[in-house]
Amino acid sequence: MKILEKELKKGYVKVIPENQDDLWILYNIIKPGDIVRAQTTREIKGDRGGSSRRVPMTLTIKVKTLEFQPFTERLRIRGVVVEGPEKFGVKGHYHTINIEIGKPLIIVKEEWPLHIVKRLEKASKLPGRILLIALDYDEATIKLLGEQGVRDMYSSYSLLGGKREPEAYERNLEKYIEEIADKIINITSREKPEIIIIGSPASLSEKLKNKLREKGFKGKIITDHISIGGEPGIRELLHRDSVKNAIKDLSVIKASYILGEFRRRIIKEPDLVAYGIEEVEEAVKANAVDKLLINEELLKSYDEGFRRRIDKLLDEALRRGAEIVILPMNTDISMELESFTGILALLRYPYSFVSRKKLHNTNI
Repeated sequence: MKILEKELKKGYVKVIPENQDDLWILYNIIKPGDIVRAQTTREIKGDRGGSSRRVPMTLTIKVKTLEFQPFTERLRIRGVVVEGPEKFGVKGHYHTINIEIGKPLIIVKEEWPLHIVKRLEKASKLPGRILLIALDYDEATIKLLGEQGVRDMYSSYSLLGGKREPEAYERNLEKYIEEIADKIINITSREKPEIIIIGSPASLSEKLKNKLREKGFKGKIITDHISIGGEPGIRELLHRDSVKNAIKDLSVIKASYILGEFRRRIIKEPDLVAYGIEEVEEAVKANAVDKLLINEELLKSYDEGFRRRIDKLLDEALRRGAEIVILPMNTDISMELESFTGILALLRYPYSFVSRKKLHNTNI
């Protein structure tokens, strides 16, 4: 995300989304009631019943609804036009603006919650997406990792045959590597990941890296050793230090760590966790929260009062030094987080919650 202007005292920022993850972040930042200004096109009817035509123009709308499809370049913002060319008479009418990668937009809010400002600033510094490849002599899997989570890109089986015919085996292996390299080149030209990380047993990862260089790929490539390819290899690769260091700032990775630590603590050290909005609010006020994990769905509630409550909670947590991680919907861990009402926290020190005390006293 490129921040072109930031005038919070005047209530606006001007940004340019640079990839699909930026569109997802904007989908979470922009709320109903905000003002959005961007270039768009609108169908205008011809004079005296003539044929209509689409006319490019800059419109300012008051946001009513947003629509975003994960892992796509489609962010649609619908609202009522509050400013536009007078000659077309569009003011007061509904219009949908399609937010596009590389095109600037202005966002105006009556108030900018601290957690939203921090998220926008973080988006301008986030590492790009990462392409993960796990291959062995039987299969290969390619996945794209970014702020929205993990996206399946490609899977392939080698069909190398036996080693009794060395020449045929080597030809098939070369063809297998070539096929994967071609697929990677195609994906990188479209998705533009910042880093490629290849894991494999033996020397397969180096063979694939060399093939990519032969094909002219000049981006950063990291190779590492794993015991198996395919889906299990991807899981193994995600635990390697080479990958952990490259992806440590991505929300989905931080969320996975927090949820794993929460699972451990809730069994062994339940006074070191909070879950549910009431407990998390209580822990924040007590300055007990170290890390806070929340499903993005809670930030998109149609209940304005509830949204303000969440904004206030997250702002207060930030002011008290907590780390906030917002988890994308439609991931495995977001479904697990939902079972804990969509919000939980790891605490700095043991804390006895009022609600738990009441429950304990009731059970006595």
